[in-house]
Amino acid sequence: MSQCVACVGNALRGDDAAGLAVLRLLEGTLPEGVRMLGCEGEPVTLLDAWAGCETAIVVDATRSGAEPGTVRRIPAHETRLPDELSRASTHVLGIGEAIELARALGKLPPCTIVYGIEGSRFDTGAPLSPEVAAATEVVAAAIRRELEQAPA
Repeated sequence: MSQCVACVGNALRGDDAAGLAVLRLLEGTLPEGVRMLGCEGEPVTLLDAWAGCETAIVVDATRSGAEPGTVRRIPAHETRLPDELSRASTHVLGIGEAIELARALGKLPPCTIVYGIEGSRFDTGAPLSPEVAAATEVVAAAIRRELEQAPA
């Protein structure tokens, strides 16, 4: 089974770097053959990046008004992302729109899981907030477990 982990973010925008921080935590710790992708551009590029994957796990920062560091796990292959997560992106098209485009084009992997980490600081040059930094550890551990338990 082909698996990939796509971590989205902007390293220069505070908590928007949450996905990229998860990517760094996962490097060298995933089962052999898992494709890892960092996406600092537009999430629509994920449509080609996860082509051929049976399982895609996507990580991105969110701005929905929840407490900073809140983690959401959403099975996007079963349901749309909540609207408040779709409008949270600093990109032209957010993860929600990219996933819906993939669904409409028949390019959504059969198992697509989105982890959203609620951020609080998105200013240029800001570091990750402590709550988000802690949440990246939680998400990285959850992804490791999820991939280890996935059918081979």
